[in-house]
Amino acid sequence: MEKKGIIFDLDGTLWEVSDATFKNVNKITEKYNLSPVSKEMIDGTFGFSKVECCQAYFPNLDLDTALKLFDEAETLNRKMLKKYGGNVYFGLEETLINLKKDYSLYIVSNAATKEYIEAFLESSNLGKYFIDYIAASELNISKGNAIKKIIKDYNLDKAIYVGDTKKDLEASLEADIPFVHAKYGFDNKLETKYYIKQVTELSNLVKCIEEF
Repeated sequence: MEKKGIIFDLDGTLWEVSDATFKNVNKITEKYNLSPVSKEMIDGTFGFSKVECCQAYFPNLDLDTALKLFDEAETLNRKMLKKYGGNVYFGLEETLINLKKDYSLYIVSNAATKEYIEAFLESSNLGKYFIDYIAASELNISKGNAIKKIIKDYNLDKAIYVGDTKKDLEASLEADIPFVHAKYGFDNKLETKYYIKQVTELSNLVKCIEEF
């Protein structure tokens, strides 16, 4: 029997934390009398690597300084999200329950640390549905290679990746697996073969993916 896995992106796919992240990042910019990071910038960089976020948030600072500020902002954001949680998409738990009957579930994010993913798992109480998770930036690998690592580590015969941005699509192509676009996330204009307009549609869609 084939072993199949569904690998999820986090931000814009499983939960939405745009407002909280905007607030927490700018607590750090205010602390150091720096220009605030706009809401549009925050939204536009979900799914970016740690270095890409630093360069976008703090374009006038050298990378080492920007990385230190980002780490401070990320630590604060993670702490607050772990305590207060984020906006988990409607119907997610029911969907995970249905999917787990036939598939093993994982998370691959470009998060700076695995603790960020754990903030989601703990605050949402959904950790019991996922076998493993990877923060690609923490391992200094691409999201595509992180997906490949999950497939290899768990001997998956087939897998799909569910995400919401062009970078997620590119990661799927790098890993050579089908991509499901979460149109309710941060990039609703992306054109893909498979897509869902709400997370509850995923259970039925996976049955229709030819390569899966």
